[in-house]
Amino acid sequence: MIGTHWLWVGLAALVIEGVLHALEFALRDLSRSTLQQVAAARRGPQGLARVERLLSDLSGHANALALIRIPLMATVCVASIRWFAGMRGADQLQWIDLGLGALIGVALLWHFGVILGDRIAFMVGERLVFACGGPLHAWYLATRPLTILTSFWGEVVRRLAGASESVEVEQIEADLRSVVDEGESAGRIDETERDMIEAVVEFRTTTVEQIMTPRIDVEALEYTDDLEAVKIYVRNAGHSRIPVFRENLDHICGVLYAKDLLHWMTDHPDDAFVLSEILRDPLFVPETKTVRELLAELLAKKVHIAMAADEYGGTSGIVTIEDMIEEIVGEIEDEYDEEEEDRPGVDVDPEGRLAIVDARLSIRDANDELEELGLELPLSEEYDTVGGYVVTSLGRIPDGGDSLVQGTTLVTVLEADPTRVRRVRVEHANGDSASES
Repeated sequence: MIGTHWLWVGLAALVIEGVLHALEFALRDLSRSTLQQVAAARRGPQGLARVERLLSDLSGHANALALIRIPLMATVCVASIRWFAGMRGADQLQWIDLGLGALIGVALLWHFGVILGDRIAFMVGERLVFACGGPLHAWYLATRPLTILTSFWGEVVRRLAGASESVEVEQIEADLRSVVDEGESAGRIDETERDMIEAVVEFRTTTVEQIMTPRIDVEALEYTDDLEAVKIYVRNAGHSRIPVFRENLDHICGVLYAKDLLHWMTDHPDDAFVLSEILRDPLFVPETKTVRELLAELLAKKVHIAMAADEYGGTSGIVTIEDMIEEIVGEIEDEYDEEEEDRPGVDVDPEGRLAIVDARLSIRDANDELEELGLELPLSEEYDTVGGYVVTSLGRIPDGGDSLVQGTTLVTVLEADPTRVRRVRVEHANGDSASES
């Protein structure tokens, strides 16, 4: 009779533990959009309000559930031990009761609590969270002092371990990349989609300096240009927004919009043209600003172009919304863009032995192309482009024919002028030590 009593106690605790495990698993791995859709379909605004309470602190609600699950798991194990002892007819617990009874309890928890709970969470997780949202939030509030204490000790352990606050974000990014790789291997994601997802993940840390058109390649008008010079420039450049400077590019005083020029030309005689009257104020941003922050600023201010300023206040380049979009979807070309052969790129030898690389190309983009040759250029915060890598490594602006070896990669300068490197050849080196010639 006692054994049967413990059997029912254990089964009840096991069922409740399985449901709570599914609920906790769903909280830690739910789809926010699906949960909101479920809430809106069933309860409308009231349901959405309940969901928002849960979404405000998902980990806190999950921790609150753990406070119930721990004693439930202990109850299952104790009930298994007592039931096994009762089945043997033992008046007192023996070591065999403790060992086999606990083993039975753990096996039941694993199969019916963990495995079945995970399946429930996977199939109906969002609906389960919504259905239990009211009691769950009430329990969360009741146990708030304990969960705050748990969070406090977790923070203490994190600080003692020396882990940074960005570890969780980095782990999320790593998990996302892992899911993308699995999706590509299974054929559910193609290479283009993978590259776009990778670019979105990196968007958070990409800076203006990494994507801007550098100062040396910036095309601009001078403040004193007359109407004829401006029309010729706009027609030849093919840009809809053009920076205008006084004396030099460090003194950009405005931005000319091609449509503003057209509007002015339809309403005024040519001899009344004054360039300064149709300029718009330029937007200056630090070159260290992240692309994500800049995109939000451009959208808020409803502008499409910004001037990147270095730490000394000089103009280091320009960046447009198109540049930012291209970081995700790749190059966007129209009839006014340069021909493909004029764009920075990598020409791979048909035999796969070497590659000719435009020195303006970023290290990351170059490595994407060099990967198929088994070659790689080192990344560093000191430079962004292939040319920057060569100049930094040699400590000077090289001449044509100069070379350097990094690991098993040999880089030879093919073309350079007094101010920068233009083209390099990248191939496998014969030696393993770094050298310069």
